[in-house]
Amino acid sequence: MKFIFSISFIIITIGLFFAVVDPLYKEVNQLRADVATYNIALNNSTELQKTRDSLIETYKNVTKEDKDRLTHLLPSTIDNIGLILEIEKIANLHGMPIGNIKFETTSLESQVSPTTDNIVVAESDPAANLPYGVFPMEFVIEGKYETFISFLKDLEHNLRLVDVKAISFDVPTTTTTTSQVAGTTNDSSIYSYTLKVDTYWLK
Repeated sequence: MKFIFSISFIIITIGLFFAVVDPLYKEVNQLRADVATYNIALNNSTELQKTRDSLIETYKNVTKEDKDRLTHLLPSTIDNIGLILEIEKIANLHGMPIGNIKFETTSLESQVSPTTDNIVVAESDPAANLPYGVFPMEFVIEGKYETFISFLKDLEHNLRLVDVKAISFDVPTTTTTTSQVAGTTNDSSIYSYTLKVDTYWLK
């Protein structure tokens, strides 16, 4: 009788282990794993908050003049009209007429800049998963080679970020050129340069 009772007790104990203790043990282990994961996430969140606070403090210490320069370097909108006026201003400083301006965009939509009243034109590739947008454009400029080199240097040092992607040139012919339209004398030393450039803005 005692033997049967002992066997029954062992069987009941094993049954309780698999029915109650083992599931509880697994649940406790899972909870421990969850707690460890949450602790890691909490630590990461704390570090991110510290980084955010540090960046905010650094941004507050940037002078208004530097903020304006950064905004001009990489604006929050394309402001293509402003870009054209800047390039035209640089060209005028060297006495170089500019024309045949083309926007190489896949889609154009009007926007109003949040910081200015200028109407701008939107992006080249809205599907690009980048924190910035790329706005390609093309234009033709005319002048002597030395003057063109000076123009490129000034364009390079201009505050607005512009990448020159391609340059081609043509020797003037008897066909009417931009310079002729502007009323200047046709000169065999004056070349016609076609530039393809990219500018950028923060999305």
